[in-house]
Amino acid sequence: MIRRLKRACGIHFSTKALARNPGVHLRQMFRRHRSFRDLLDRLADARPIAVVQVGANDGRDPLGDLIRDRPDRIERALLIEPQRAAFARLARRFEDIPQVVRLNVAIDRQPGKRRIYFATGDAADRLGDGIASFERRHVEKEIRSRTKLGFDDEIAASIGSATVPVTTLEDAAAEAGIVHPDVLLVDTEGFDGEIVRMALEAGWLPAVIRYEHKHLTGDERRTLARELAGRGYRLWADHADVWGRRTDGNEPPQ
Repeated sequence: MIRRLKRACGIHFSTKALARNPGVHLRQMFRRHRSFRDLLDRLADARPIAVVQVGANDGRDPLGDLIRDRPDRIERALLIEPQRAAFARLARRFEDIPQVVRLNVAIDRQPGKRRIYFATGDAADRLGDGIASFERRHVEKEIRSRTKLGFDDEIAASIGSATVPVTTLEDAAAEAGIVHPDVLLVDTEGFDGEIVRMALEAGWLPAVIRYEHKHLTGDERRTLARELAGRGYRLWADHADVWGRRTDGNEPPQ
């Protein structure tokens, strides 16, 4: 409620964002604020775009909304989601847009199979299926902090797992016919830093980027923000995410 009121009033200050990303948040207070959706729209206004999303869940987010609202501005889209139920909803949402490729896989540095963990039962009713991770302890932490479950046996009974296929970021993009995406969006419950580094190592410098920072360590947040800034990105942050655009002179005017 408080967050919605602040947004309605045009207030973008966040104590959590300041605590988690002090460098990014302090700098953004002296610049014109740009939402992630605003950056997407400006880019799509200039040219049809290719997008990659890792951890798309069911596609109900700003990038998914852009694809549905403006499909003519999407040259190619790759949406990746390893959870079966979320992927089924994702596939249904975009089944009528032929340039959208959906992959029911996870991303890692080597192809193969890995086990992912997620909330089940009452915990899933509270958290939904947005919490999935290679790390069991991450799911346990989220259940412990965000539900009323407190006993170890209750929490253990609320964690499910499944073995999922894994591919690399470059192989997934090649399957979708994408070489260098214009947009990269990552939401992988603490694996975001690794995914962004895989993209940079592959030579990707998307015009617009967003990743979830709230599950990263302080050192990871600072290192990743510095690396992106050094590659020409102007960054903004809120309590959960960092997003930004490259300021290399080749993008649409402000």
